[in-house]
Amino acid sequence: MVTEFDVVPTIIGVLFLVLPALVLGRLCSHFKISEVIGFVFAGVILGPAALGGVIPIFERPIVELNEMMLGLWQISGIIILFSAGLHFTFHDLIKAGPKAAIIGVFGVLVPFVTGYFVVLWMGFDWTVSVLISATLSATSIAVSVLILEEIGKEKSKEGKILVNAAVLDDVLGLAILSSVISIVTLKTVPTIESVAITTVTEIGFWVLILLGAVYLLPKIVHVVSKTHPTTLEARGTRQGVALGSAFGLAAIAASLGLNPIVGAFAAGMGLAGSKLAVQVREFVGRLKVIVAPLFFVVIGAHVDITQISSINWILFGVILSIAVFSKILGCGIPAVLLLKNKKMGFRIGYGMIARGEVAFIVAGIGLAFQVLSDEIYATIVFVILTTIFIAPILFRQSYKSNL
Repeated sequence: MVTEFDVVPTIIGVLFLVLPALVLGRLCSHFKISEVIGFVFAGVILGPAALGGVIPIFERPIVELNEMMLGLWQISGIIILFSAGLHFTFHDLIKAGPKAAIIGVFGVLVPFVTGYFVVLWMGFDWTVSVLISATLSATSIAVSVLILEEIGKEKSKEGKILVNAAVLDDVLGLAILSSVISIVTLKTVPTIESVAITTVTEIGFWVLILLGAVYLLPKIVHVVSKTHPTTLEARGTRQGVALGSAFGLAAIAASLGLNPIVGAFAAGMGLAGSKLAVQVREFVGRLKVIVAPLFFVVIGAHVDITQISSINWILFGVILSIAVFSKILGCGIPAVLLLKNKKMGFRIGYGMIARGEVAFIVAGIGLAFQVLSDEIYATIVFVILTTIFIAPILFRQSYKSNL
């Protein structure tokens, strides 16, 4: 049972992380650097393995990645993706769908296959190779979304394709995660048939959630909007129903084995074409002032800066090269061919570089089941962190030069 004493230290820990992250994010923005970099860097230096673990409060570290903190982290991710979905209508998905699907599939397969064979060639066990390649497969949708919003390109042609490709990328990445879990827990290699069934099932669930959001949510919200407007505006009922739909579909997605944030994205997309879309966007935009830095600062707080001495720098260089170039090639080249535009195509590749939530989960599973050593785990974590720094830099620069 959560007590008041449990809640207060966590709230203080959130403030200790978020307030400096906001300042550092604004500072980065002032120098034309992505706020994401500032948020994540603040998490690294203020996390439990750094200053947050040294400064005490109530006889415990001021920052702990306990269940409550991680719960707030997941809630933040849900709100961020709900906000992103509010900028993309179902028509946008239909228009970008085939291109986004092709880019998303190659964006998962190229990093996974390349990572597996390169790491295997370096002499590592095949189970280690599978886990490392799995961490490279899925793009962090949250990072991609915030990068686009920072420079106002979320409604651009490449922005729409990028976000939809990243969502499919995430769904496919979770299908790979399901296979990885069976490998490390059951010590068996899943058959091609079982992997295919898992993949088709999860994509099918995602499509059903999306269709439900598109055809049912607007009706629900419109029913609410017909009641007395003054009372509704005063109590925020419309916004409450909209935000509640995001958490509801996130819960449904999680119960079906999907990432909750893809359910939240579907909810946003379902409401994007409703009469209240503008009103809800403004409301969620205010929430993002807090939840965006919280989400990324907690990602940074996952990094144990003391493990930097145990990094295998050769493996770090190899994995980072694969992480960056496999997305640029795997997503960028198909995008160039489909869009018939080199700049737009490679921008999509740059925007898909960042890894995040799924990569941390895969690496954590590998460490928990002792498939990955502490050295390899630390190396992977710092690769994930570096991709979060690289992606916004390349993406922003692509609009200033011929990258």
